[in-house]
Amino acid sequence: MAAEWAKNYEEAIAALRTGQVTFASLDHDLSVDDMMGQPKGEKTGYDVVCWMEENGVWPKEGVVVHSCNPSGRARMQMVIDRHYQR
Repeated sequence: MAAEWAKNYEEAIAALRTGQVTFASLDHDLSVDDMMGQPKGEKTGYDVVCWMEENGVWPKEGVVVHSCNPSGRARMQMVIDRHYQR
């Protein structure tokens, strides 16, 4: 799969479901509104990595978090580390 930019949770999950994602660079805050605070009910990058964990979908070349949100980054990294440190 060529480089693809998923702009929200739904697009990220759709790409991952193809089974063709070999590497993922994820942000915690997935909407423009996140800069002003997480909108109620809006899915985040944390939700994406939780979906990956629940469904056993992990890119073979790895996952990195590029988020500037320190608490969101830490939560995401914990889930990622659980998988890749096995």
